[in-house]
Amino acid sequence: MKTLSVRLASLTLFALLCGLCAYWAIELTRTPARTEPPVAVAGAPSINEAEQLFGGSGQLAGAQQLHVVGILSLGPGKGAAAIISSSDGVTHTLTAGQSFDRDTRVAEVRAQSVILEHGRERSELFLNKPAVASGYLR
Repeated sequence: MKTLSVRLASLTLFALLCGLCAYWAIELTRTPARTEPPVAVAGAPSINEAEQLFGGSGQLAGAQQLHVVGILSLGPGKGAAAIISSSDGVTHTLTAGQSFDRDTRVAEVRAQSVILEHGRERSELFLNKPAVASGYLR
C-alpha cells in the first residue's frame, strides 16, 4: 500500500512539473500584443521651458550664456576663484560673494563647478571637460 501512495505522489508531481513547463514554454514563445504607437511630441522643449518645469524662472538662461572656463586655487585657506565667460565674449574672474552683474552673484566655488545665485534661485555651472591631449606635458 505504501508503494502505491509513493507512486501516485510521484505521478502527481510529474504531471505538475509537465504542466508548469508547458505554461512557461507558451508564455515565452508568445508574441507580444500590439501596442499603440507613441504619440509624437510637437517639438523639443527649449532650455527656458525645461528650467521652468523644474522650478526655475528661465530669466538667466534667456539673458546670456555663461560657461565656466576654469577654476583657480587661491592658496591654502583662501578659497578659489572661477573664470566665467559670457556669451558676449567677456571673461570674469570671481570669488565667492562677488557679483557677475547686478542680479547674479557667485555663491560658491567648488572643485568642478560654480554655484550662481540669480535672485533667490541657485544654479550650478560645471567646468567644461578638457579635450584629450594628443601629446604630453613636461
